Amino acid sequence: MGLVAFLLGDCIDSVSRTMRLAKYATDPGGQDYHWAAKLAAARMFGEDLSFDQAVSEVMASIKRDHQRRDNQDALKTLYDWKIAHPGLSKQPPAGELTGPCGELTITLKPVFALERKGITTAYVPWMFKDVRLTAQVAGIGVHLLELGLQKEEYAAWRFALIDTVSGKCFNRTHKHTTEAAYFAVRTTEEMLIAAQTSRAA
Repeated sequence: MGLVAFLLGDCIDSVSRTMRLAKYATDPGGQDYHWAAKLAAARMFGEDLSFDQAVSEVMASIKRDHQRRDNQDALKTLYDWKIAHPGLSKQPPAGELTGPCGELTITLKPVFALERKGITTAYVPWMFKDVRLTAQVAGIGVHLLELGLQKEEYAAWRFALIDTVSGKCFNRTHKHTTEAAYFAVRTTEEMLIAAQTSRAA
């Protein structure tokens, strides 16, 4: 399960969360049509593509109009943010975290990284148009990114999430974030195990 899909569970009601996890138990991976915007953003930052280039080279394979619009809107926010926050592009790290029972794996895969004033930060975009990212939930994401990726040559790196609707960047953890992150991982894993058990019954 991707980090953003995992964090979404803390932003929606419990019924929707249960339904999403039940679907995930049946079909792991889900259907993330934002992959195109993430791929385009990685190229936009890594290869210094313009917005028009990124859209034309990556979005052509998106067939549904609303998905194409959502991807383009997200990418435009990231492009505007890039122009306002110039820096040296770097290849971000990737990794995984596993829940205490070994049944939930959270994929940690920042889309781009920038070095500014000697500090390198890797960024994960929040792509949902209808669900706003809160500072507390983003803090859990930052904590998990640090826990899984802040090691070896990336020990001094920082991590952040960007809301592609508001353009707001979240790069801080908060008081009790460690406990909140552990609770979120454990609860999600328990719900996933329950959904798998129900499906097998």
